[in-house]
Amino acid sequence: MTISATMVRDLRDKTGAGIMECKAALAEASGDLDKAVEVLRKRGLKVAEKKAGRVASDGLVAGWTSPGGDVGALVEVNCETDFVARTDKFVGLTQGLVALVASDPAAADVAALVARNLNGRPVADVVKELIGSIGENIVVRRAARLALPTGAKGLVVHYLHAGGKIGVLLGLRCASDAAAKAEAVVKLAKDLALQVCSAEPAYVARAEVPAGVLEQEREILRAQPDVQGKPAALQDKIIQGRLEKFYAERCLVDQVFIRDPEGKQKVKDIVAATQKAVGEPVSIVGFARLRLGDGVEKRAAA
Repeated sequence: MTISATMVRDLRDKTGAGIMECKAALAEASGDLDKAVEVLRKRGLKVAEKKAGRVASDGLVAGWTSPGGDVGALVEVNCETDFVARTDKFVGLTQGLVALVASDPAAADVAALVARNLNGRPVADVVKELIGSIGENIVVRRAARLALPTGAKGLVVHYLHAGGKIGVLLGLRCASDAAAKAEAVVKLAKDLALQVCSAEPAYVARAEVPAGVLEQEREILRAQPDVQGKPAALQDKIIQGRLEKFYAERCLVDQVFIRDPEGKQKVKDIVAATQKAVGEPVSIVGFARLRLGDGVEKRAAA
């Protein structure tokens, strides 16, 4: 039968597939639009299987914060090129996924996330069909969610750097709703999100550093040439002094505040100043940071 331009257009509008793909699918389906959709879906799944081994190190980190400021979420979705990462379909996928993570704590686990439904269909199937449509591998790689404790006052903010290359969540806890909405607290949250983005802390404070991590750091310091051979008591003193540098680099509250031009104030000093400004306690609940492509091998797939 003759496949008209209108039929091709209708199928494209419904699936987003290319013109030639739509014509071929309609021909195979004898002009039946619904059957042609199924043909494209099946082909999309086959394409996805072929693309699965290809390296996907580009993409986007999407962020979302609830209107009430009590929940925030991040999702990293990888593809092969920046061009695809900027398409409406890919951006729409990331936005849909970050909303799922925000609404469901369990969905912060990627295995759980891809099993959820997005627009009435499993995320895994949606991703496979998009792979078939755009011709690049797509991987839902990581997700993060940060929420205030139940009943707590405060706010969660998100920050996206360089158009989605890095995403950050930062949460503050306050004693009252008024403080959470205060200009000084909102500014602190935004400044600390930028701090996390730029300075890459691993922990909020020293108490969060696992004992095993500290012990490993001590062993590294103990093995340094200028420490070996010294009396044990002196070694311990030197190591403890050098651990201060570790804390200053890895713990958020011990880092030098990036907006201090003189480099004298630490983050904990800025938090204390904010507490004084609003007249009540303000503390950091936690943070999350996703950098696009971290740990992904950026070689060409074999």
